Amino acid sequence: MIAFIFDKGAQSIAILLLAKVLGAADYGRLTLAQGMVNAVQIFVVLGAGTIIARYIPALLKISFRRAVEVINLCFLVIFMTGVLFAISGILTAGEIAVSILDLPASSAIPYWVLLWTLLTALNGLFLTIMLSFENGRAAGIVSLASAVLMLIIIPISTDKYGFYGAVVGLTLTAAIRMTLFLSFYIQLLRSHGVALRVSPLRSDIPLLLSFGLPVFLSSAIWAPTMWLCQIVLKEFSPGGLASVGLFGFCNNILGLIILISSITNRASFPILSSLAAKGDGGEARKFATSILLVQVAAAVAVSVPVIIFAPHIMEMMGGQFAGGELVLIVMVISGLILAGQQPLVNLLLVHDKAFTNLVGMSIWSVVLLGCSLVFVPIGALGVALAVLSAATIKGLFITWRTMNISYDQNATS
Repeated sequence: MIAFIFDKGAQSIAILLLAKVLGAADYGRLTLAQGMVNAVQIFVVLGAGTIIARYIPALLKISFRRAVEVINLCFLVIFMTGVLFAISGILTAGEIAVSILDLPASSAIPYWVLLWTLLTALNGLFLTIMLSFENGRAAGIVSLASAVLMLIIIPISTDKYGFYGAVVGLTLTAAIRMTLFLSFYIQLLRSHGVALRVSPLRSDIPLLLSFGLPVFLSSAIWAPTMWLCQIVLKEFSPGGLASVGLFGFCNNILGLIILISSITNRASFPILSSLAAKGDGGEARKFATSILLVQVAAAVAVSVPVIIFAPHIMEMMGGQFAGGELVLIVMVISGLILAGQQPLVNLLLVHDKAFTNLVGMSIWSVVLLGCSLVFVPIGALGVALAVLSAATIKGLFITWRTMNISYDQNATS
């Protein structure tokens, strides 16, 4: 949890500070670039991180080497998807620069975004590996180091080179983070006498299909849907890139609202998997409930002052951010509704109900995109209302399905 506080906290602070430095239009470009990274890295990872968090605790009961075999299978998948993504990214760099970022076709930004995406995918996987091996100390050291560097490098590079410097700074900090993770992972393997090049087993491939595929599809829906909504906002709203910048700022505030949720979810999923592996379903439900209550309480504690001071926050940002307090308030309310949903999703996953989660995410995506297209004439506020609608409907569906799991198990026993 401390590792995630450093990681998410520093990233959120750095991104929010950039809004004032860059202005609404360039911040809109950064929002689109960040959305691209978040969306595409999911297609690079293909659900490998969740497979590791779900099965490594159980495989460690067999042997450390057995766990590494599954990890190397995931790395092999990422290598193949990463190569395909790199080739397609290089071939379409000019088109991305012009059509998405409103930059000249010769801009180097798409290449930096390509590297940033690959590094983000690897960092997410390494962090999950460290948590699954209960090596929180290494995760904490890496997160602390990268957080400090992020708060130093990104403001300096942005102040000097603007939007270009922001993208380069984010990429460089991701590269340093990945290097530190790799060194700790190699040390972990050596301490257990296992080679880095352990060959994966073909018999583990069904894991990628039976569990990994629906998890990947669920993950693949969130970030691309949010990114498409931002594209809709850029193309069809009266404010264009400025509206994207306003929505992006408020969306990052939403990220702060659910920061504790993100931290506890990532750290608690391996614990929940371990409890499920022991066959202690009752304790797993109690643990998920306690995490849910903590997340909602933390979200409320952050949301109340943000809502009260929303006009002052937006005025402080200046420029085209001023007057956007209603957008901020709607996104904060959406964050309150989203907080606490993930523990219910995790409970579904440890009971191998990945397809149910996929259905919930599909419903969320359809509602969000549909409402965005309907409400986009009123700009960033329209997309914010779409986020609120989708979060509410998804929350009701996930709660209903989780209650059914508990009922079915009680009836069986």
